[in-house]
Amino acid sequence: MTPKPIHDAAAAFDSLPGVGPRAALRYAHWLAAQPKESVKRFARAFDLLAENIRMCPTCGAWIDPSGCSICTDPRRDPASLCIVATSQDVRIIEDSGAFKGTYHVLGGLLDPIEGRTPDTLNIASLLRRLSHPSSTITEILFALDPDVAGDTTALFLTKKIKDVREISMSRLARGIQHGAQIEYADGATIADAIRNRKTT
Repeated sequence: MTPKPIHDAAAAFDSLPGVGPRAALRYAHWLAAQPKESVKRFARAFDLLAENIRMCPTCGAWIDPSGCSICTDPRRDPASLCIVATSQDVRIIEDSGAFKGTYHVLGGLLDPIEGRTPDTLNIASLLRRLSHPSSTITEILFALDPDVAGDTTALFLTKKIKDVREISMSRLARGIQHGAQIEYADGATIADAIRNRKTT
């Protein structure tokens, strides 16, 4: 019989995306075999994550208490806005070094079956950002996964944005394979996709 602490730890791991019950149990057993201080250090990292991570009120990316390093960077081009699904996509694009504007993180892609509807994503804040009198944004780049959810989200946002104002909009070029995820694309592929973007 599995001891309750190991069972509970496995249940916590099992809730992570891509981790099944067997892998979760293996992780829990591995942790149980580590020195107690190592396990406590591991747990403290998650405590700090829960206490110190928050969303940037402007772009929606995950930030720490020091603030958003992109939104507050005066070297960024405020006229160019890249719309992404997650904060992890921001990191991937930043690693490519090909984009020097700012971002807006949606918090996911439209998928009614999964319960991701327009009101669950950061769409209202995007439209407010674009319609604000002080907005200097003149170009929008949709850097969304090239799949059904990404295409649906880009089409929906294109219509919504056109209702707010006239603005240049483009999408990543199909240098990224259809059905793939931005998260797994290398920096060179991302850079090529940004450089070869086309009007939506």
